Amino acid sequence: MTHRRGSVRALVRELPRIDAPLTMLLVALVAGQVAGVVLLPLAIGRLVTALAAGDGDPTAARHAWSGLTLLALALVLDIALEPIRTMVTAKLSTAVDGALAQRTVEGALRPPGVAHLDDAGVADQIEQARGVGVGAHAPGQAVNALAALVPLRLTGLASAVLLGWAGQWWMPVVLGAAWIVTGRWQEQEMARAVVANTARTVQLRHAAYLRDVAVTAPSAKELRLFGLHHWLVERFTREWWDGIVEMRRRTTDGRRHLAASSLLLAAHVVVVVPLAYGASNGDPPVGQLTVALQALLGLFALGFTGDLQRRLHLASAAVPPALAVGALGTSASTVAGSEATGLPRREIRFERVSFGYPGDRRPVLDSLDLVIPAGSSLAIVGDNGAGKSTITKLLAGLYRPDSGLVRVDGHDLHDHDLASWRRQLAVVFQDFGRYPFSVRDNIAFGAVETTATGEAVTEAARLGGFLGVEQGLADGWDTLLTNAYTGGTELSGGQWQRLALSRALYAVRQGAKVLVLDEPTAHLDIEAEYELYSRFLEITAGITTILVSHRFATVRLAERIAVVRDGRVSEYGSHDELLAADGRYAQMFRVQSAPFTESAGGRHA
Repeated sequence: MTHRRGSVRALVRELPRIDAPLTMLLVALVAGQVAGVVLLPLAIGRLVTALAAGDGDPTAARHAWSGLTLLALALVLDIALEPIRTMVTAKLSTAVDGALAQRTVEGALRPPGVAHLDDAGVADQIEQARGVGVGAHAPGQAVNALAALVPLRLTGLASAVLLGWAGQWWMPVVLGAAWIVTGRWQEQEMARAVVANTARTVQLRHAAYLRDVAVTAPSAKELRLFGLHHWLVERFTREWWDGIVEMRRRTTDGRRHLAASSLLLAAHVVVVVPLAYGASNGDPPVGQLTVALQALLGLFALGFTGDLQRRLHLASAAVPPALAVGALGTSASTVAGSEATGLPRREIRFERVSFGYPGDRRPVLDSLDLVIPAGSSLAIVGDNGAGKSTITKLLAGLYRPDSGLVRVDGHDLHDHDLASWRRQLAVVFQDFGRYPFSVRDNIAFGAVETTATGEAVTEAARLGGFLGVEQGLADGWDTLLTNAYTGGTELSGGQWQRLALSRALYAVRQGAKVLVLDEPTAHLDIEAEYELYSRFLEITAGITTILVSHRFATVRLAERIAVVRDGRVSEYGSHDELLAADGRYAQMFRVQSAPFTESAGGRHA
């Protein structure tokens, strides 16, 4: 309950920060509408008094005119202000969604590394900020609910005052207390439902996963190939209903519903019976009685408002996690690091570097030492999981070592301005990005701060092996690379890899000094791979190159080779030196080349 109210308070605090003029205007409109609601029972009471007085009563006309005046004012306030309030609420709702989404994006991108994205708590906050855990209710929906709920609550308070004035002072106390208490009971049950929905039972999480498997493209082919249609539907249905039953078991309390109904019935009896008895004796007069009866009905607004409160709490639940994500990285030191332009001039050195990902029992790197002379090319090889890609991520400053240092020309990498250092890097990660933008943009993202001339883009595409592919696309360089939009297209895996390589080489041509290629030929066909080999010296001329690959035809092009095993560099040297040493590298090389050697020997025989 406290958590839910905290979410609503967080929303209320943020509204004037997001758009103060709209918030103040909405407050004024709500106040005007509440005034209209309060005037309505008074107007009707005056009109009933006038009708009951008859034509001979000199006060009848006065009551009639004042009643009509109040009625007209109430209707004007309600009819005139409602469409304006609706429009202002919609604008403020949109502003809240946009502002919180922007904060979430900025917060997720602000930390210089990516370790926070490996944190399960941060991942949960990012998902909750999107409303995923609470039925995908956007925070802006809470503004709509709040703009409707606040007038209701104020109307309930006004009704209590009117009932005390027209009836007896104790009547709103009894009836209001009953509505408030039963409303709190129902709100507590709703809060438990929200928490259960946010946490999502194990079965519902399984059901959500199965749903995503069924409706997204990556699994579509295998689901049909292996005939998993009926199995998936049955499993989803079972997990979903098991989860719903579990959620209802956590949140449903039939005894409390019965107690709430009984309490409200008793409170109304306690109030209505004396009111009716007094009215039969002329106390209160008919006009006050009319006001009292309307006020009695209006006290419901102090109780539980059903779907309105539910939407308010569900949608506002996304506000605190959005603010938490938006604050990521704001507490970090703002001391600017040294400029890294033109580095490295001498070397990059890993000194006894140890590192492990969150949740891993053993470190990926364990006291690793490695030297990469500036302007040279180094290939890194090793078994899967040996830490080869981790080395490139540490080099990019995406993670900090748990111990040890990564030095650039003798200085700790993290003493440099990371943005400046990353402009010296051109990286093709193994899981490179596939951006749903134009071909030109995908290449120019390698150095987004520069102006992407046609000549520069074409040269990078030539070096990366992509040049010519654009000629087969509908809009050439401006073709949108996604099937999700009309006129877009999807590239093959090999074409995407060439494009990623072209992006990195665009960065090199714009001044990057270090080229990192993590499995750059994994998706390439034989001819494309051969073309890359033939351009390797041209691509790497004058820059520091780090090549991670399992393909020894690529690896042997590098000047030096490092074999990573058990988190450390176990062998280091040229291709010929490592073959002569007859260690792990020589063993891997023989295993990979054996099929070709045997095939050649068979043909020769």
